[in-house]
Amino acid sequence: MQQPVSEEAIIRFAEFELALKSGELRRNGDVIRLQPQPFKVLVFLASHAGQTVTRQELQQAVWQAETFVDFEHGLNFCIKQIRNALGDDAQSPRVIETLPRRGYRFIAEVEKLNGSSMIEPEPAVEFAKLEINKTAQPKSSAMKLTLIGVIVIAALIAVYFAWRSPSKIAVQQSKVMIAVLPFENLSGDPAEDYFSDGMTEEMIARLGQLQPKSLGVIARTSAMTYKGANKDITRIGRELGVGYVVEGSVRRADDRVRITAQLIQVSDQTHLWSDSYDRSTGDALRVQRQVADQIATALAIELLADKKKDAEGTSSAEAVDAYLRGRYLWNKGDRESVSRSVDYFNQAIERDSNYAAADAGLADAYRLLGMNYAMLPADAYPKATDAASRAVELDPTNADALVSLGTIKFRYEWKWDEAEQYFRRALEINPNFGMAHHDYAWFLVAMQRFDEGIEHMKLAQRLDPLSPLANSDVGWVYLMARRYDEAIEQINRTLELEPSFGSALACLERAYTLSGRSREALETLLKETRDTGGISTRDADPAQTMKSLYRKRLERRLEAIKKVRSSSYSMATTCASAGDREQTFVWLERAFSERDPMLIQARTDPAFDALRSDARFVTVIKQIGFVR
Repeated sequence: MQQPVSEEAIIRFAEFELALKSGELRRNGDVIRLQPQPFKVLVFLASHAGQTVTRQELQQAVWQAETFVDFEHGLNFCIKQIRNALGDDAQSPRVIETLPRRGYRFIAEVEKLNGSSMIEPEPAVEFAKLEINKTAQPKSSAMKLTLIGVIVIAALIAVYFAWRSPSKIAVQQSKVMIAVLPFENLSGDPAEDYFSDGMTEEMIARLGQLQPKSLGVIARTSAMTYKGANKDITRIGRELGVGYVVEGSVRRADDRVRITAQLIQVSDQTHLWSDSYDRSTGDALRVQRQVADQIATALAIELLADKKKDAEGTSSAEAVDAYLRGRYLWNKGDRESVSRSVDYFNQAIERDSNYAAADAGLADAYRLLGMNYAMLPADAYPKATDAASRAVELDPTNADALVSLGTIKFRYEWKWDEAEQYFRRALEINPNFGMAHHDYAWFLVAMQRFDEGIEHMKLAQRLDPLSPLANSDVGWVYLMARRYDEAIEQINRTLELEPSFGSALACLERAYTLSGRSREALETLLKETRDTGGISTRDADPAQTMKSLYRKRLERRLEAIKKVRSSSYSMATTCASAGDREQTFVWLERAFSERDPMLIQARTDPAFDALRSDARFVTVIKQIGFVR
């Protein structure tokens, strides 16, 4: 039988101590709040001070037999809470060091143990002795004392984890994952694809809000990769990591629409539920709510007790049609299509001035136009603000509009506290909203809260696993956090999805360059640019060749920008890569005067590391509102 942990069983390090029986973390005698699961992780790491502890070892030791599907998310949360409690910095750690792709190491010295004599050794301790004797023979009394300390810590930990058995820990329920496959257009007219695609998107949005704590929904970008694909349900379920899929079709004629949908369980391809609806097109969005409710019932998921009544949307068939056409174009993402989407969103608003979704779509369109400089930010973002504000007034639970307001406050108005409030509110309403996680992640990175930013970007990627952009941006966030090896690993996975994806290649080239791997950087840059402009790349020094290619790229961009407007911040990064210090500041200052939405990345972007001591750079950072 296990001995009870003594009141005095304490592990000490630095100014902290871990009281094992009470489960308290103390600093100079004051209790620091730390939840039970992070406390257990900290105890386990402290018990293996100086050793590499893998994530798998932590999972086995701390989570044990608990039902916990999203272990990665849980561990990341625990490490973040521990670092906050200890005041530890992931970039310059003094207690816990992150070892990319391996795990963690407790690097603070464990100074004292109290009450160790009251602990009887366990078999695990004898194993620890054996392993120590295998690997080292102590040659001094000091080393012997150190080894004894390690053994005693192991004894304490064995008793601690036995005392705090899994039965005392609240079991976390697994989240059901579902994918909505593209609704098939049975109208016989490809021009009607906008309607079936729009219905798919509305279904995804509706399901995402039904029971977000229990039901996770794959985002649109990944779902749409299966449009027209002839893949079986089992393979789709494996590729997306889902247990259920929704299939459906839309047949539209005149002002009538017939929608069919069925819910399929991936494991055995059982049809759990199916139904069809014949309605006027003005009822299309209401039909989606009904279908989503039926699916939730089929999955036996109880709706949240405090779930608010849904906004009614619109009864205008013309408004619905214009809105869906706008969304169809907006999802294409190119300048021309997004510009055209504005007209359709405005048409929807003209048909029904109380249609919140149309205003939210209009805000999204103006935000994207300002981001890619199809419009100057000073022209685009105020219009986006007006549209998003109207949407929230009409429907305070419109997460899409709340994300727009958060992004505007963050990227254009530089009001950090207000931005975070909007992002958090959007995620409270719909934790499954991938775009909310994505945009909030970039906010967190700009605030230098890298671990949180990575966590949210990974959630965005988990909700949209086949999106090259979602996968690529995980790599970019790693790069901003100076975790170059992880950035490289992530981007190589992204390029498996789309080998020529420009954002991924640009990130990979940067990561190779910053980690000193010039040959790989040059090879990636050549894949990205293709045309060397007459610069020889054979038998030359890679670093010098890259400098020449950077200068050639700068020349071309300076010519191109005379014809097509481009982000001034992006131009500044190109100048920095080419080593043109003065031109870099010219474009940074222009980015500031234009309120370029990308400028908020300057504080964390490695592209400007060589300029950080320059007074001009310090001035730009302070003008944005950052404290250096």
